[in-house]
Formats: sequence, C-alpha cells, structure tokens
Amino acid sequence: MLNVAVDLVKSKKISSYEAEKQFGIPRRTILNKCNDHHQKAVGHPTLLSAEEEILIADTVKVSAEFGSPLTLLDLRIVVYHHLENNGKSHIFHGKMPGERWARNFLRRHKMTQRITQNIKKSRASKSVAELNEYFKHLEVEIANVPPSNLLNYDETNLSDDPGCNKAIFKKGIKHPERVVNSSKSSVSIMFAGTADGKCLAPYVVYKAEHLWSRWCLDGPSGCRYNRTKSGWFDMVCFDDWFEQIILPWATGLDGPKVIIGDNLSSHISVSTVKLCREHNIRFVFLPRNATHLTQPLDLSLFGPMKKHWRTILLQYKLANQNAATINKCHFPQLLKQLIDKLQISNENNLKSGFKAAGIFPFNASKVTQNIPEETGQMRQKFDHTLLEYLKASRESKPMLGGRNQKLKITPGKSVSGEDAIISQKPTETKGKPTEKVCEINNLDNKNECMENINENEIQLSFTPPSPKP
Repeated sequence: MLNVAVDLVKSKKISSYEAEKQFGIPRRTILNKCNDHHQKAVGHPTLLSAEEEILIADTVKVSAEFGSPLTLLDLRIVVYHHLENNGKSHIFHGKMPGERWARNFLRRHKMTQRITQNIKKSRASKSVAELNEYFKHLEVEIANVPPSNLLNYDETNLSDDPGCNKAIFKKGIKHPERVVNSSKSSVSIMFAGTADGKCLAPYVVYKAEHLWSRWCLDGPSGCRYNRTKSGWFDMVCFDDWFEQIILPWATGLDGPKVIIGDNLSSHISVSTVKLCREHNIRFVFLPRNATHLTQPLDLSLFGPMKKHWRTILLQYKLANQNAATINKCHFPQLLKQLIDKLQISNENNLKSGFKAAGIFPFNASKVTQNIPEETGQMRQKFDHTLLEYLKASRESKPMLGGRNQKLKITPGKSVSGEDAIISQKPTETKGKPTEKVCEINNLDNKNECMENINENEIQLSFTPPSPKP
C-alpha cells in the first residue's frame, strides 16, 4: 500500500494530504519515500552481515546439491560454530541461534524445508561422464526416428495401502486415527508409452498359482492378465508381454522402432531378440542405477498415477470395510478407474517425461544438469565450519562384526552373552595344540567352566602328525 501511495504522489495524481487520508499512512512517511529517504529494509537489521549470510546460504545450498542436506538444527549448529571460530559468539549471547532466526533466515534467502527422498549411494554416485556415454549411444540409435516410434516401458506395482491423509480433529488430540484395512500386498503392472503421448494397454501380473476368470473382467480395454508365484515379472511373462502388447504396436508402424527400458535380466531373452530383428526393433538399455534420472515413466507418469491410485483405493476401502485386502475380482474395475483418470493428462505427462529424460527432443543437458559436479568455485563456497561439521556428524563409521560360530545348546534352552563367550571355539591349526572347549549342553556347569578358565586350568592336547610312508 505504501508503494501505491508513493507512486500516486510522485505522479501528482493526489497530494500527500489526500494519500494520508486515503491509505491511512502518515504523510511524513510518504514524503520521505518520495524523496528517497530511509531506503533501508523495513524491520530490525540482521545480526549477521550481508556477506556472512550469503556465504552461509551458499554453503547450505551446495551441501543439499551433493546429497547432504541440512536440517534446521544442523543450520543452527553450523552458524554457532562459525561465529565461535570467528570470535563472534556474543551475537547470540554464546548460544545457538533460535529456531525463529533459522526460519527467518530461510525466508530471507528463498529456501524451504522439504521431505527428503532417500536414494541409494549407488544412484547418487552416477557421474556426468557415465551419462554422457549413455547419451552418446542413444543419439545414434534414435537418429531420424519419429516420436511415435520411441517407446519406454517400466514395471511398477499398485499397493494395498491407501497411505495417510490429513483429516479434521479437535485440537490437542494425540492419536488421530482412521479405521481402514491395509496390507503389504501389491499387484505388478507393466506400462509402456511413446514420445508422442500414446499409452499402450497395461499388462497385469497377479501373485498366484492359477488365474481365475473374474480376475480378468471389466478392466481397461486391451489389458492383459497373467500370474506368477512371486507376483513379479519373470522372463516368460516378459516374452508374453512383448508378443501381445509390443508386436501389435510395432507392426503398425513404418521404419525403425526404438524401445527404451531397464536392463533387468528377466526383461530380455533369446526369443525377444529374435523378434526384434524380424520387426526392425532396437533395444536401448538405461544406465544402471540411473532410472530415477533417465526413465520417462518414472519422471512423469508414475507420480500422478500413484496419487490417483491412493484416492481410488481409499474410496474402495471405505466402501468395503470388511475386506482385509483388495479382492482380485475387483482389481480390474479399480484399474479401469485409474486409467480413465490418467487419460486426461496422459499425453502431456508422457511428452514431458521424454523431454525431462533428454530423449525427445534430444537434449543430454536435461539430465546432466541434475548431477552436481565439484568445481573450484564450489569448493571455495564451502565454509570450513560446515566441512568440519559434516565430517564429524556424517563420516562413515561402520560397525565391525567378529567371527560367528554356531552354539551347541540343549533344545529349548536359552543362553546369555557370557554363555556365548564360553562356547566360542578357538581356531584349530594342524600340528598346533588346541584348547578344550566348554559346550553349553548343561547350563549348570557354566560356573565350573568359568572357574577353570579363570584359574588357567586349561587342558592341552597335541596330536602328532602321522609319519609318511
């Protein structure tokens, strides 16, 4: 409102007196702004200098880029040690900055707190050089291939857990609960989509020994159903999916076709390779441990799909409260509801997925820009205090384990840690004496064994080697 009043007064549309009455702002304040007086930021000045705040903000951002994001408490500890090392601990009276200061710091530097997604170290260790090698081969394979002939496939699962949702309760309640049955079971599904936004029919695999008729009715158009003992795709299922879903798609297209997917051993076979040669189909495997960066379906389709699925599943659970798990007879109908919801945004999502993966339009930098590379400039941005804190708090300290031995105990009896120590057998070496071992067949002789060991009454036996003939 102050800026609006100042603009009106500067343009001489209203006087300072009229602005004071209209906006309720003191006339002297408006005139000071018009004359460029008091141009400092509104509010209390920051306790740290602008250079110090920028340095800390840069180091926090770089730390997050390299997979070691700081929590609000970590930020306060880093600032405390930084001030202590520079002789400025008096700023916060020798204590850590408060949580309120930390939140205001994030707001000033346009940072926010987000729930992290944990990834394996093997995924985080992917380098730009590895990805550039993949894109170098990909560029050759997809050259002059239209987007309708570029296809990505991936296997996912729809779980029986609708997840957690926010609901309304009275203030102060300690245990907000919703009565909904859930389980750890899931159904595997293979999805495939092209770079021009077309999604092929899904392929469902149940965890079962046999397939029943009601499990396959009222589902999405063109959907195929199968079963395995584990509930996941094996080589037989993949071959059947390729013949029933991929070949009809490929035979209706001219020119070479490129199929992009992960390199699981169950996703390739001799018969599939033979069919690819006959129908001018090329397989391109994604680099290992990099599907979170290079898989179009992971980047665009599966996120919205899982969100819609949790909504559909919750409605199903509330309508069928006596069902412990999803009835497989109902699953095709639920899957059809999911596909119908996805059809509205499928085309745009698939196109954006191929674009984010750098496949179509081809642009390797779409992926490589997400890989942090250490440079001299970045190294200078790291404050020494932050490096010391990360080294002390996140240095790898693996737990060491000793040699494991099988205990000989009476069935039904328990043992303590002291019993396990007594029962450990020393390493036997040929031609060397061996110690007598106390077996815990009868726990009553534990004290006797301990006394013998404490008094160094250890019986030694020596077996001389047999003479050579």
